[in-house]
Amino acid sequence: MHANTLQVIAVHFWEKEVKNAMDRLYTIGEAAEELGMPATTIRFYDKNGLIPNVSRTGGGVRLFDEDDLEWMRFVERLKASGMPIKEIRKYIQLYLEGDSTIEERRKIVYERKAAIEAQLEDLKLACDFISYKCWFYDVASESGTCDTPRNMPLDELPDDIRRIKAKCRINRY
Repeated sequence: MHANTLQVIAVHFWEKEVKNAMDRLYTIGEAAEELGMPATTIRFYDKNGLIPNVSRTGGGVRLFDEDDLEWMRFVERLKASGMPIKEIRKYIQLYLEGDSTIEERRKIVYERKAAIEAQLEDLKLACDFISYKCWFYDVASESGTCDTPRNMPLDELPDDIRRIKAKCRINRY
């Protein structure tokens, strides 16, 4: 077989597999396993309107398709960003309303981005402080006393430690 023929067969097989996956329905347990989250979380999402259009059998059993799984991944990413459930619900409602809500959704994601960037700055400062304390105790351990790093003249401090002390406003400890 020619390389082109093999490529056509491979693409056809892949498209068939994608279509089969898209047609698949998952029970709540299967969806939980696929997503790596507890079934209770999925029930919570459903109960709180975070998964639009969940299908149910005649007996009330929830069935999820790939689109539902993607919604739950989406909700998880928003949740991981620190977005409150109430705001996630609002965002989803706006999404379902369509293009007339683009600017509102845009505002929500830009506000979330700004909040995350502020959190990252806070975490960077905390990490710098901990790095300083690691250095502090390394020096103290080597010398046998905390007085050594505590009383070290500024010009003898490593550049990064001097920068961290200034940034974190560390004077003594």
